[in-house]
Amino acid sequence: MNKSSHLRDLSKRTSGGGNTNVSAGNTRGSTKWRTIIALVLMYITILMDWQWAWGILFLIWVIPDLFRGVTYFIEPIEKKENPILYWVIVISWILMSLYSLSTLFIDYNQYSY
Repeated sequence: MNKSSHLRDLSKRTSGGGNTNVSAGNTRGSTKWRTIIALVLMYITILMDWQWAWGILFLIWVIPDLFRGVTYFIEPIEKKENPILYWVIVISWILMSLYSLSTLFIDYNQYSY
């Protein structure tokens, strides 16, 4: 499924169009455990001030983007349509990930005044 058809399907699901199992009053459905666990871990990361954990999160964001050729930053950015912006965003995620993971080994607080 390409990006355009994926976005159309997503739009149909959220707007109620198309033949989907999503209904306005349906609060049941599959529980998104991975999303719930990731959200809880993000809260723990913030409370514990674990900078390295953001590096893992950035990698989780960027690796699928490299395979799909589409990244999401405010809006979808396709590599085919906006290659420079796509690579700036992807490289930014990678650099932020490396910096965040490096806090496991380097104490950057010693360089502050």
